[in-house]
Amino acid sequence: MEKLKQGRSSNEEDDSGIQTYDVSILKDLYDLSGSEVMDRILEHPDPPGLIKRLPNEDFFWLVKREEEDSMQLLKLASLRQWQYLLDLELWEKDRLDLTHAFQWLQKLQRSDPERLTKWLFTDNQALAYLYLFRSVHVEIRDENEAYDLEQGFITLDGLFYIKILKEEQRETVEGILKTMAGEDLLKYHSLLTGLAGVLPAELEENMYRLRNVRIAEHGFLPREEALLVYAPLGLNIIQQKDSPEMVEPAFDEERLDLAPYTPFYFSKSQNLLTKSASRITDARLLDRIRLEFAGLCNQVLSADGLVIDDIDVLRKTGLKAAGYLNLALEEMSGKDIGAAEELLRKNRLISLFRMGFGLAQKLKWEAERWLKKSWFDHNSMGYGFWGDEWGNTLAGLMENRPQYYCGPEGGREYRDFEQASDLTAVRKILHGLIGLDKMLAQLTITYPFNKKDSQTYDRTLHSLLFTLWARQMLELTPSFEAISLKQARQFFDQLRKGDKRPPYQMLGFEDVFVKDFMVSASAFEPEDAATLKDTLSLIWQQFCQEYDWVEVDALDPRFSKYILIRP
Repeated sequence: MEKLKQGRSSNEEDDSGIQTYDVSILKDLYDLSGSEVMDRILEHPDPPGLIKRLPNEDFFWLVKREEEDSMQLLKLASLRQWQYLLDLELWEKDRLDLTHAFQWLQKLQRSDPERLTKWLFTDNQALAYLYLFRSVHVEIRDENEAYDLEQGFITLDGLFYIKILKEEQRETVEGILKTMAGEDLLKYHSLLTGLAGVLPAELEENMYRLRNVRIAEHGFLPREEALLVYAPLGLNIIQQKDSPEMVEPAFDEERLDLAPYTPFYFSKSQNLLTKSASRITDARLLDRIRLEFAGLCNQVLSADGLVIDDIDVLRKTGLKAAGYLNLALEEMSGKDIGAAEELLRKNRLISLFRMGFGLAQKLKWEAERWLKKSWFDHNSMGYGFWGDEWGNTLAGLMENRPQYYCGPEGGREYRDFEQASDLTAVRKILHGLIGLDKMLAQLTITYPFNKKDSQTYDRTLHSLLFTLWARQMLELTPSFEAISLKQARQFFDQLRKGDKRPPYQMLGFEDVFVKDFMVSASAFEPEDAATLKDTLSLIWQQFCQEYDWVEVDALDPRFSKYILIRP
């Protein structure tokens, strides 16, 4: 049992002499179908050498991409790659997933049974003990004496009688046991004898600890530690002399030789990050960036608690990491490619990520401070009060980790912030909402707001503003109360005096609309007043677009978004 305490054994002959790999092979492989991938690998002059030279991360994602047909890849792989694969696949939080353990042991047994057996006798003896302890029942009998054993027991040596507990696992487990007995009968006996002394909880805890040590080198930290990646970092940090966020002068050359390619490959889009990285001619710098980027993605995966079940998880995580890196580079370099390249050269990627995330988080904090004392929150309005675009933008910003609302066109309504223009757009909307909220607080002091009407009408920002303004234009008692259908038609007739046919422009009334509501902003700071004025102009344009082709006779209280009309 002493070998269970060892991290590695001498059974690593196929991992010796690891050399730098050619990333071009991966560029080609990810553009091919499953069968084409294997054809390309097997056509290589040295297929085992090609696969064994892949960094663990690249091998793992290649297997996940071709999981249905991964047996040949597993046969060509090294024990180092096997271990990394099992470290990520077999654990459900701090518990060994026996179902997954069986599935991967089955694949390894079918791909290379002899090597699997040697591995389970040495480096992964703990896995063999724990899996067999929970999967088989062992009885020791003297072959010269008669015993009544229930049906289902098998023996390979006439001494140890084994019953496999799950019928669907019989073929695989029996195959592993037969290979073990054929490889080394004494070790086989020792393994089966040792099952009686296994303390599963203690053994599993020790395996989990060793596994965490191994994957921590790749950025997979315990979740409470991994969450540091989301600790905002100010942009001024890197401007300090001898900043701890800067890259260390000496970087482990051996690790650079195993810099993964896959995460950075799947994160690529046309932005400042990729443009500045493409200008770098220093191969070791590119290796360092790829190595750090892979570690950053793995730390984000740990922090987000994501299940690594397919390559789409890597794509999404890579896009998130690249997006916040790009955001930081744009803000700090003024979108200058040369300056961005220098930032990549001198600073750790995790620091740049934290700076980019900090920019989005800072905007969220501003929104939170406003909401705590806002008229909107005091009156328990939902995000839909502001309309689809503005409401969804605010909802995304208020997520646990801020999200950018990009609309339904791209196939996903929300994504992570990726560029400075995202921040600019959301900041503009937020400041506009803050101004409108302050204006509404003033208006509802002058004109009482009946909350009970919200049960009858869909109260939104637009319906409140235009209902109040319509009553003013019609010289009715100013309030937020709904008007009649006849009054609504009179209101539109008044706005369309100069229009003979659609589209109705309602020229000249934008200034009247904006001026009437700006009266409530007399105490605003000049910058806030200017923002409110621009926002009111935008609201007017939205109103015109909604009604530019609607005839007066076609007005229907049921579908009136901008004016409350009594049924």
